[in-house]
Amino acid sequence: MLIEYGNTATLYNWHLDERQATGYSRIYYAYSGEVEYESGGQITRFRPGYLYILPSTQPYTARRATREDFVCTYMHISFFEAHVTRLITVRPEEGSCLFYYLKTVRHCISEGRTELLELLADAFDQFLKGDPAYVRASEMQNTVQQYIRGHISEEVKIEDLSRLFSYHPNYFIRIFRQETGYTPHQFLLQQRMQYAVALLTRGLGNQEICDACGYTDSSTFTRAFRQYYGVTPQKYKNGYRRP
Repeated sequence: MLIEYGNTATLYNWHLDERQATGYSRIYYAYSGEVEYESGGQITRFRPGYLYILPSTQPYTARRATREDFVCTYMHISFFEAHVTRLITVRPEEGSCLFYYLKTVRHCISEGRTELLELLADAFDQFLKGDPAYVRASEMQNTVQQYIRGHISEEVKIEDLSRLFSYHPNYFIRIFRQETGYTPHQFLLQQRMQYAVALLTRGLGNQEICDACGYTDSSTFTRAFRQYYGVTPQKYKNGYRRP
């Protein structure tokens, strides 16, 4: 699922401080400037001409490393049935399929071709297949994720999810956390918040997003969004986004 995207030059104080795994991957194709990225004690410099796929299962930090603007095309993608377990770095060769794919993404963003961009994002995992850091999710997580996405506008209960596997709810909670590192409630919230941001990016209003994400009223949705992201949906929409 495509969550966010853009062609941008980061602000002078731009930084990321993801203390918990995001559940989605940030993808950067860098044109100029440099970024210092750190995860698990290892530091990597992002340099122009490279494509970087950040992990969905690991915490990390990143910040501008020079005074020069970090200019990039970016996408945030939640991969269906897969995780990125560590930073993946690729240098697209000029004239290659990946090189032209990234050029097409950039032009789709510039031209506002959202529907085409979503199709391109869905196809991105084809470039990652075979990389040891691109790992298929467990059958349990895939099943739960598919159910949540199919019922995201409804009230989803632990009993509904545990029933998919004929488990007692308490046993299901324990097994799901062992397999994914999340409680079912945390995973459901993560999926809803990612979907909410995707809809914000596409210009939907607060009430429409509230209904689409399964919240009973806009104040409950706004409160949940603010607790998750630290800002209201409106403030996020008006420029809080972090590429």
